[in-house]
Amino acid sequence: MENQIHYTTSNDLVAIKEKIRSDESLFIGEITGSGIKQLQDFLAAMSQVFLFPHRSYTVDGYYDWMRDLEWLDKDGYVLIIHDYKDFLCQDISSKNEVIDGFARIILPFWEDEVTEVVVGGKAKSFMVYLVVE
Repeated sequence: MENQIHYTTSNDLVAIKEKIRSDESLFIGEITGSGIKQLQDFLAAMSQVFLFPHRSYTVDGYYDWMRDLEWLDKDGYVLIIHDYKDFLCQDISSKNEVIDGFARIILPFWEDEVTEVVVGGKAKSFMVYLVVE
C-alpha cells in the first residue's frame, strides 16, 4: 500500500468516487476549497468532516487527531479537496504547509509508522485527491 496525494479533474473524480464509495471499509471526507480561505477555515472543516471529538484550533492538534481517527472505525481514509486552486488562496504558505503535512506526516504515519508507535496499530490506506480543472 502506498498512501498518496493525487491531482485529478472533476471528470476523473466521478469514476474514482464510484470505486471508493463501493468500499464500505473506507471513510470518505470531502471539503470544498473555495470555502476555505484561511488556515482556521481548514482546521474547522477538517474537525467537522473527520468528526474530531474536539475541534482543532492548532496545526499540532490537527495532526494529533489525523493520526488517531479510531472513532471512525474504518480500514482506510480518503480526503477529496474540491476547487483546489481556490483552497487556502488567501494563505498560500498554509496551503503549502497543509499539503506538505499530508506528504511528510499523515500519509507516512498511516502507511507504516502506526505499527511502530501504536499498540496494536495497523497500517491503513489514506488517499488525498486534489481536484483541479
